[in-house]
Amino acid sequence: MQATDYAMAVTDSFALPDACTRIKELLEDPSSTAADIADVVSLDPSLSTKLLKLANSALYNFNAEISTISRAVSAIGAKALYSLVMTETARSAFKHFENNAVNLERFWQQSVYAGLIAKHLAIDTGQKDTERFFLLGLLHNFGELAVANRSPELASQCEQSEGTQIPWEKQKQLLGFTYAECSAQILMLWNLPSSLFTPIANQHNESLALKQTDIAILYLAVRLALQCAIPGAKESVHLVSAEIINSLKLSEAELESVILSSKVESYKILSIMNPELFASP
Repeated sequence: MQATDYAMAVTDSFALPDACTRIKELLEDPSSTAADIADVVSLDPSLSTKLLKLANSALYNFNAEISTISRAVSAIGAKALYSLVMTETARSAFKHFENNAVNLERFWQQSVYAGLIAKHLAIDTGQKDTERFFLLGLLHNFGELAVANRSPELASQCEQSEGTQIPWEKQKQLLGFTYAECSAQILMLWNLPSSLFTPIANQHNESLALKQTDIAILYLAVRLALQCAIPGAKESVHLVSAEIINSLKLSEAELESVILSSKVESYKILSIMNPELFASP
């Protein structure tokens, strides 16, 4: 099977909620208002509840409690609300395709770490729309669940590390493609913006990362998250290009601070996204 085959199986089995499609349409409509977007979300009580939990989590750290969707739109903006909707959609999709062929605790940690690290790196480097970077990190490895769902033995083989073998090189060897490529294909088939699927597709392209900041941030976040999520994976530090770090003008102290902040925040985010695996401390 090719990456596209796995991606098509995902999109055939799990459709984007109507709220995602409708909010995307409203964001592209210059005549729409924040109230229009809040109305769409409010039509789904379950989605509204989960979004408010996320809005009040460490992901945003607001001083005052966000108690209504309209307040959330006012506080974080329509684009950020769309990212929250997509975050909840990602959570639902992850749960839908969970498979014991891979270590689920590691998968969730790696995904959330990458999202938080990417967001903090975006803040430190002065990027706009920082919630998009959380989504990039969160979704960067979704292809792993797609493969695990259809080909559990292959996914299990890909997860087994051998010395210092790079995970995406092993994926290419066993599957003929990387999880990054499959993840990007899924987002393309869902008709999501290219600002999401293009960086994910190129997260291992070092030459392109040196030219485009959003790809550089994801490139770095993915590697740091791998180091955080897998015990004893300190060897993965050699995967981080000094050129990429220099291109983002980041110091070692800043990177350490980003990693520490992301680890601290991850506990609350994980307990919201998957309470079965991650009970609140």
